[in-house]
Amino acid sequence: MPEFVHDISADRRFSREILPRVSRTFALNIRLLRGTMGDSVRLAYLLCRAADALEDSWPGAAEDIRQRFERFTSALAGDGSAAAALASRADSVADGRDDLVLVARLPRLLRLLAALPAAHRAALVEGVTVLASGMSRYAARAAARPAGAAYLDDETELDDYCWVVAGCVGVMLTRLFEADHGAGDATTARRRLELAPIVGRALQLTNILLDWPQDVRRGRCYLPASWLAEHGLAAADLVGSDRPAVRALAERLAARARDALARVPDYLDLIPARQVRYRLFCLWPALWARASLRVAMADPEFPWGPRRPRISRAELLRTSLGSLLTIHRPDTMRWLYRSIAPTRGAAG
Repeated sequence: MPEFVHDISADRRFSREILPRVSRTFALNIRLLRGTMGDSVRLAYLLCRAADALEDSWPGAAEDIRQRFERFTSALAGDGSAAAALASRADSVADGRDDLVLVARLPRLLRLLAALPAAHRAALVEGVTVLASGMSRYAARAAARPAGAAYLDDETELDDYCWVVAGCVGVMLTRLFEADHGAGDATTARRRLELAPIVGRALQLTNILLDWPQDVRRGRCYLPASWLAEHGLAAADLVGSDRPAVRALAERLAARARDALARVPDYLDLIPARQVRYRLFCLWPALWARASLRVAMADPEFPWGPRRPRISRAELLRTSLGSLLTIHRPDTMRWLYRSIAPTRGAAG
């Protein structure tokens, strides 16, 4: 009998249809990429989002969380039984939540992974495995801690956390880019990989700040416990009322985000000018992050108030369109970048 060959066209259609259900912003950004690069980056995002769901949308004891992540990383390594078991469990608890639907359909994503060229597949497996392994370590520890405890202990852990959930993604994207377009000369390639984590770090620090009002209210504080201790604060003190110490902590975190965002153009300088789509793919989120920081730090009720600061759709489109006119030259691109300067602190 002829060997059965699975038709993955339905899996590709699933990946495209579910993407805007789990991220509206990324669904806009991914349209910049084409071909194998676009397919690889879309799949990478969906797998990262599935890993995130193992903690955020699927509560449980520390050992349960650890086992879920172990099955997830085993599935990435090719263990079909681990993938099937995790998917079955997720299907029983998904209840329409799109991020858990991703986990429940993990075998579909893994078929797409297997269909990628070897270099793309290797970059993706390495990056998502680093992310999931790091998430497992922090998520399992958090589940064993008392309610209201800070998620991170100190600045060293803040840096490490930004690496495992975002910095490694920057490296993965760079390796996918090199698999598609070549690495170029050795010096440039080495420098590009050195700077790759800063792109993810910048966006993660910005998101930690912007999500502060919502995260703290749901019991998740990503500010290091050591920072809180310096001001005699508990995590619950970070919302609900305006305090000078809270504003000082917000500015401290914003300064780290600004410093990281200021280095994104250094990474873009190492991407050939002709690779416009990938350059824009990296630039747009950084522009939006800088604009969001400006909105946040100008809000008199941030971060203790109830709102997550957001830029308007008009500003999102305006910055994106402006980048189309400036992306081809480093000097004009940097001019646009500096023009969207966050308030309170160095513009970068």
